[in-house]
Amino acid sequence: MSLPFARFLEACQGRFVADATVVPTTLRPSTDSRNLIAGETFVCLRGPHYDGHDFIADALARGAVACVVDDTAKVPRGTAVPIIRVADAKAAYLAGAKAARAAFRGQLVAVTGSNGKTTTKEFAAQIVGVHRRVLATPHNENNELGVAKLCYRLDDDVDIAICEFGARKPGDIEQLVDIASPGIAILTGVGEAHLEYFRDKEELARTKFAVFSSGAQSVCSAADTWSRMLAAEAELDASTLWVRLLGDPVMSGIMLEAGGVRDEQVAITFGASHAFATWALPGLHNLRNALLAAGAGILAGLSLEEALGAFGRLRLPAGRFESHILASGATLVYDAYNASPSSMLASLQTFAAMPAARHIAVLGSMAELGDQAAHMHRELGAAAGCLGLDELYCGGPFAAELAAGARAAGMHAVQTFASNDEISENLSRAVRLGDCILLKGSRVQKMEQILQRLAAPGMLAS
Repeated sequence: MSLPFARFLEACQGRFVADATVVPTTLRPSTDSRNLIAGETFVCLRGPHYDGHDFIADALARGAVACVVDDTAKVPRGTAVPIIRVADAKAAYLAGAKAARAAFRGQLVAVTGSNGKTTTKEFAAQIVGVHRRVLATPHNENNELGVAKLCYRLDDDVDIAICEFGARKPGDIEQLVDIASPGIAILTGVGEAHLEYFRDKEELARTKFAVFSSGAQSVCSAADTWSRMLAAEAELDASTLWVRLLGDPVMSGIMLEAGGVRDEQVAITFGASHAFATWALPGLHNLRNALLAAGAGILAGLSLEEALGAFGRLRLPAGRFESHILASGATLVYDAYNASPSSMLASLQTFAAMPAARHIAVLGSMAELGDQAAHMHRELGAAAGCLGLDELYCGGPFAAELAAGARAAGMHAVQTFASNDEISENLSRAVRLGDCILLKGSRVQKMEQILQRLAAPGMLAS
């Protein structure tokens, strides 16, 4: 089920520049001339450093059957394929995606939150995919272009789409809801990610909570203060499916609850139903993400047993708590896909509980925290200093703040480094059999450089 071309023209109010003798019957859009496939329509988007109109000739050479433009002066002379003029090419692309979503007869689940979006999305796809035909956001293509791209792929071969929603400024989630119109939505929680782009945490929380603004059935974490507050304000607290771990608040709505993990088994309760699930992944935060995913699956029609059946086979996305064995016999945990204060703390707590002769945490600085950055790094350093770690290596622009916080908490084996090369050289000399090393920091710190330096030669990924 592809979007009829006539429906796209109607949605975006497009007009042919000249009479077109051969018009595609359906729209298969591409926004990148480098990977356009013959038969697709090239939509000329603009970015900070590019203009798609400059690549029309490349798109035509690769087999584009039409072009959507908002600057006809840049269309090469003698272009033989239909040219559709619109007021704004990006707005036209998004309008077409909204029309494609409206034609989809299956269910769409949205996943947003400050931390754990991609993990929860992947868990949901793995859980639901055992029993339904699933389409999920690839990687973390979670802005308006990524959401639109997923909507264009919706067809009769998909039962349930699982779409990740990201936000870097106020109003972003509301825009994504307008395009994708989710029937079920998961809010993993409100943390500090991208706080630099928001006035305060309340504005960030309200932006995220807008995922429920079109009436989607809500799945939330009982542990998250902002989810509880805003659900009560919106009178959604009693209708929300709340995920609860031991120690989390008891909610008035429907609850999907987990007991303690013992011998890789966890007891799960959903209303009057009880079941056991296999659970072997590290960290209670990952168990919470899995329950959020299972909750969405239940709302989408799975039984409790079906929703829990894949728990023992769940896989974390790349870059999340990957375990590697070094040639020295030490274990290295790479968890540096990205970082915020709450995700850093969860990773550190999980790491500290791992059996090891020595625990050595390598923390890179966190990004996009705005004027709270220095304070949040000191707080995180203090939290790390209270976990019983043996050594702490600090890097990045806020290394001094991390170290100061840890020392203030009473930790002495704390070092700061000016580069990843320095960290790598010190670790190469220091680690030995039985040690466990954690690499955690924001993507901009490129901590994979440390992993690569320590990996050669003789490292095996587990």
